[in-house]
Amino acid sequence: MQGDKISEKSLAQRSVLVVGGGLAGLAAAVALESVGVRVTLLEARRSLGGRASSFEDARSGEILDNCQHVLLGCCTNLINLYARLGVAKKIRYASTVHFLDPAGKRFDLWATPGLPAPLHLGPAMATFSALTPTERAALVQAMLAMLRLGRRGREELESQPFGQWLRQMDQPPRLVQRFYDPVLISALNEQTAAVGSKYAIQVFQDAMLVNRTGYVLGLPACPLAELYARPPCRDVRLGARVEEIIFDAGRAVGVALQTGQKLTADAIVLAANYHAVLRWVPEAMLVCDARFTGINRLESVPILGAHLWFDQPVMTLSHAALMEGPLQWLFRKDDSGRVLHGVISAARDWVHVPHQQCLELFKTQIKALFPHAAGARLQKGVIVIEKRATFSPRPGVDALRPAQGPSPGGIANLFLAGDYTRTDWPATMEGAVRSGYLAAHAVLRPWLPSKKQCPEFLMPDLSVEYPAELLAENC
Repeated sequence: MQGDKISEKSLAQRSVLVVGGGLAGLAAAVALESVGVRVTLLEARRSLGGRASSFEDARSGEILDNCQHVLLGCCTNLINLYARLGVAKKIRYASTVHFLDPAGKRFDLWATPGLPAPLHLGPAMATFSALTPTERAALVQAMLAMLRLGRRGREELESQPFGQWLRQMDQPPRLVQRFYDPVLISALNEQTAAVGSKYAIQVFQDAMLVNRTGYVLGLPACPLAELYARPPCRDVRLGARVEEIIFDAGRAVGVALQTGQKLTADAIVLAANYHAVLRWVPEAMLVCDARFTGINRLESVPILGAHLWFDQPVMTLSHAALMEGPLQWLFRKDDSGRVLHGVISAARDWVHVPHQQCLELFKTQIKALFPHAAGARLQKGVIVIEKRATFSPRPGVDALRPAQGPSPGGIANLFLAGDYTRTDWPATMEGAVRSGYLAAHAVLRPWLPSKKQCPEFLMPDLSVEYPAELLAENC
């Protein structure tokens, strides 16, 4: 913490209720605990992690992840949270990203050792034969344009659909399908043409263009719930479902649980999804706090996850981005390659498809990808659809996203955390953690004698390497 005049005793006398034990709530709770604040973390489920956690399959008793979650090297705050949780060693990093065409032919994206960004991916791009030479040249042209835009340039494109930007850059449709779609649909949970250019360009800038470690893929080596099982928080209450927020004289003074128990605190951080927030805050208070004016116009987008068990080894790769669907990504979930997990992002068209029909389609696709496993039998499958997985990062969405701290005249001691809040990131695990750190900072500021003494939990982005910094004029 900055400044030795901060009274640890005064912070130790402060109390905060954090409602929601997903990544945003965990980040806020862990950050506040780290400076001595008394935090009570409330989670309605029986495990922490929220949408990025695990559940027990009722039929088999196995622990399954809601959906496969991965991180990139540019996710500096998520990596920091894993270090705070003591689980950094449970993340395995892959420095080669595998792509598969419909026939299972493999194409790799990798960094050349010793080369700085953006040169590090140059040799791999030059030999990425899934694209024609003309398509690769068009891609390089677009990547250089993205790099030159920098942060300020992409901000100016926040209201423009990325599909329009791609057309302006003369990006061929086949290139969009084979490269942009596998990267962006999974990263942003929305169709490539529909997302705002700001966030689409940010994905490529942060992950591929400014720092050689940004693209590296991190895969949990354990069920997701294990990552969050032992947070450094003194008071974590699972199965604690909040019925209502208690208000008095325009302030949030506590919560009432479904059990009837009431808890009070100096401040409350709502780290549940925005649908729950709108249910908890009375209409009369919603209208007087500017943070809530746009939330109900955010659009939720589903994600489908498919757990698949085959009777023989099918997949040797740890992961694969698929150039054609229906599944968009595949992950190996055991050492032998018998157990796979498939993902479909922006899965609006799959919400009402019968699960058995989904499994038949996925089985057919996997056998086409891995001809050596043509005789493999699908023993069982479990489909999980998160209907409200993320908000859609469409053009102009930032105007709808609320700040973590209260607006002038708003609810002074009520704070928001969640990937839907204003983080300058899309709805990702990194965005959720950033929101929690920002909420913790906002909670502390009124309690400390000066702004300089308030700790900054937010981690800096990866540095812009030379020679990328020569091109990224607006960073």
